[in-house]
Amino acid sequence: MKCDLHVHSNCSDGIFSPEKLVETAKERGLDCIAITDHDTFEGVARAKKRAEEIGIKYLVGAELSSVGEQEVHILAYNVNIDLPNCQNDLKSIANMRDCRNVAMVEKLRKIGIDIDLDTLRKNGTVGRAVIAREMVRLKACRDVQEAFDKYIGADKPCYVQTRRLTPVEAIQFTLRYGGIPVLAHPKQLRLKEDEFEKFLKPLVLSGLGGIEAQYFTHNITERNYYGRLAKKYKLVVTGGSDFHDHVHGVELGTKSFSPGGYTRTILGI
Repeated sequence: MKCDLHVHSNCSDGIFSPEKLVETAKERGLDCIAITDHDTFEGVARAKKRAEEIGIKYLVGAELSSVGEQEVHILAYNVNIDLPNCQNDLKSIANMRDCRNVAMVEKLRKIGIDIDLDTLRKNGTVGRAVIAREMVRLKACRDVQEAFDKYIGADKPCYVQTRRLTPVEAIQFTLRYGGIPVLAHPKQLRLKEDEFEKFLKPLVLSGLGGIEAQYFTHNITERNYYGRLAKKYKLVVTGGSDFHDHVHGVELGTKSFSPGGYTRTILGI
């Protein structure tokens, strides 16, 4: 089974519609796809419908942003968004992100880069990648990477950190609505092996269900290390391309992974 369980649509900061991503996954020989937009499940119904029409498995997902001592992303799979209060909780999470965006756009305005946030909101959830692409369109930057490196990356002049979910709160949200919480792209935490396991243990005790060991940037040594920890703590192993656009992540279908039996059973794929 070939899967990509970390993909972004234009319901957050990707460039393609949920339907287009599902169709592309099918065309490129994938058996299962999860669209994991930032802090939203907005495209779920559309993606599921298209997946059923063309005969490909679809896994409900989202990527929840959280902050502890550093930024931590939790992939929330199999969340039942129809359960009572789920939509209200999602709105609260989205409001946290929007407060960050308002403050960031204000910082950019003060240095002469005028972003119309209301216009960006009309196209879906706004993340830093959306703001970065707008900066490129306005010719304030050559490319998205420059926008992050000079202005809106962590610790850069226009970066803003406001109230966000903690990693434990992101895990609790996922569990509350029947989902499986998975730690996204662990390499990006930049922790040494002993530090990473120390970081991981309390998340496991809080209900963490998996590690994205097969993330596209992980080399074989890293994949094996995170895979061993997953086995040790009885966690599922997931993987994905983190495809947003043609420069953020890798092209859909080029970095698929094949989940083991335990992962397939827990995720139902």
